[in-house]
Amino acid sequence: MSIDVKTVFAILGPLFLVLALIRMAQARAFVPQAKAWLITGAIFSVVAAWLWWQQAA
Repeated sequence: MSIDVKTVFAILGPLFLVLALIRMAQARAFVPQAKAWLITGAIFSVVAAWLWWQQAA
């Protein structure tokens, strides 16, 4: 069984974005921890999209 990296990134990217929203909701503000989750989620999502796009081309 092999785990595809692009699938892992496609799952983790949105997960990190959801964690950022949860952290912002808990703090009721845009705290540094939420910003870190947001940046991480954005990077993972962009890389996942790029990996999927590279395979399709």
